[in-house]
Amino acid sequence: MARLSGTVGVAAVTAGPGLTNTVTAVKNAQMAQSPILLLGGAASTLLQNRGALQAVDQLSLFRPLCKFCVSVRRVRDIVPTLRAAMAAAQSGTPGPVFVELPVDVLYPYFMVQKEMVPAKPPKGLVGRVVSWYLENYLANLFAGAWEPQPEGPLPLDIPQASPQQ
Repeated sequence: MARLSGTVGVAAVTAGPGLTNTVTAVKNAQMAQSPILLLGGAASTLLQNRGALQAVDQLSLFRPLCKFCVSVRRVRDIVPTLRAAMAAAQSGTPGPVFVELPVDVLYPYFMVQKEMVPAKPPKGLVGRVVSWYLENYLANLFAGAWEPQPEGPLPLDIPQASPQQ
């Protein structure tokens, strides 16, 4: 798509096997200097590095292939991260970029809250501490999510030949 249209091609895939199946295509895009944005799903931020289903270190897998690799950790960081990724894909020598989007930053607040925080207040000290931790984690995950974000593309760094060249 990028080579035909002159704009960034975008692919969105699921976590784990969905993402690992793109390795060959991303390497081809790197070699062809094609700007692509690969959006990959991931386990919930709370479950990462805890053996969640299909949770692999996706950033380490794509770092050698992509110009820009990042995992979004808070909802408010989605727009700035995507803007930076799009600029990186097109700046300098065009190439692939990878943005990992954990499932809990993609769903609305009420759905994440329903899955994360117990419906009934737990009894006992340990239960209250765990509930307090989860409520604060949820608040931090969505902090600033409803504030206005800058719109439009970031400036690109596209090298141009001088008139003498």
